[in-house]
Amino acid sequence: MKPFNRLVVFLLLGLACTSSLPGEVEAGLFDFSASTVLDKTHCKPDMATPDSFPFEGRFRLESNLVDGYFVFRSTRRTARFDGQNMHSVYEAEHSFEKGCENCERRVVETLEVALLSEAQNEALGGRCPCKPFEGIPVDEAQNIFPPRPAAGGFDAVRACGTLEVRVTATPLKEKGCEACQEEEVAYAYFTEGIRRE
Repeated sequence: MKPFNRLVVFLLLGLACTSSLPGEVEAGLFDFSASTVLDKTHCKPDMATPDSFPFEGRFRLESNLVDGYFVFRSTRRTARFDGQNMHSVYEAEHSFEKGCENCERRVVETLEVALLSEAQNEALGGRCPCKPFEGIPVDEAQNIFPPRPAAGGFDAVRACGTLEVRVTATPLKEKGCEACQEEEVAYAYFTEGIRRE
């Protein structure tokens, strides 16, 4: 198993498998790259942490264009769309390959990206802004609109944002786990996605 797969749990875990895509509106399949931007504690988890890693994911929306999903392979997780930003939180218990076996590990992953329309992407020179959720242009007079349904699909060509992985370890004292210490480790990743289809 690759090191990043042990850390980024949304690549391993999800809601119930589905044979069909959820939602009614296809917002795009994106090829993502994630790069470490911050280690918020001086502690390191028991697994190797990569500097960067790729993944792919699909965004789907219900007809109200608010409720949505992030789909990875055959798993999905709920998301919310505010007209510019897609926000998805997933929480699960997970046992890592190394470390104390008698220790509960709760993982909370927060994926938040700003979807950029073609006009917004062009106005930004085909790059994500330095701060993913700031400086995104909207100017109706210049025909720069946020992502939205358009002829032939949904107008979103790039995704810029963050992925935060927060791991909380809690010892199971009834099982005599002396090596496991209660701790919380959080990592933040800068995440950029290019729409494939």
